[in-house]
Amino acid sequence: MGKDRCLNITTVTARDIRWPTSLGAHGSDAMHTDPDYSCVYVTIGTVEGLVGCGMTFTLGRGTDIVLLAVRALKHLVEGRTTASIFERFGAFWRELTSDSQLRWIGPEKGVTHLAVAAIINALWDLWGKLRGVPVWLLLAEMEPESGTLCAHETHGENGSIKMANAMACCWCGWQGGTHCPC
Repeated sequence: MGKDRCLNITTVTARDIRWPTSLGAHGSDAMHTDPDYSCVYVTIGTVEGLVGCGMTFTLGRGTDIVLLAVRALKHLVEGRTTASIFERFGAFWRELTSDSQLRWIGPEKGVTHLAVAAIINALWDLWGKLRGVPVWLLLAEMEPESGTLCAHETHGENGSIKMANAMACCWCGWQGGTHCPC
């Protein structure tokens, strides 16, 4: 995955941000009659001053629960180096979703999944900033073997195949737009 400068992660902070969209029924539908568009916004700080930002989207009530889940998982991130995470990113995902005291609330679903997503998004942002490129380009420039290391191994070889298929557009040189030319 290339040799990146190794950063020391010191802080994981999370904030509950909400927009009162329910006041005007903005974004409502038959199932979600009064959503308040919300997110848990995560920042991951390093000793070296670089900060990664990530978020996960919610619809209001329950956002505070996702916020608490991020805070419950931050001990798995703080004190680590970026190298220890990025060199085995897929395995790190598994570590976050398999916390022995939190897996009972859903190892890869619901609140836990949303909390992990916010943390992982912030780590991707941090990795892109470390390389000085947007995340899409970070992915596009990865060798196929490196990209598959970012997929967690729950599904064994099939997980790697799915990741490779998802990244195929990047490897074909796709520069944007609405359709991959592959």
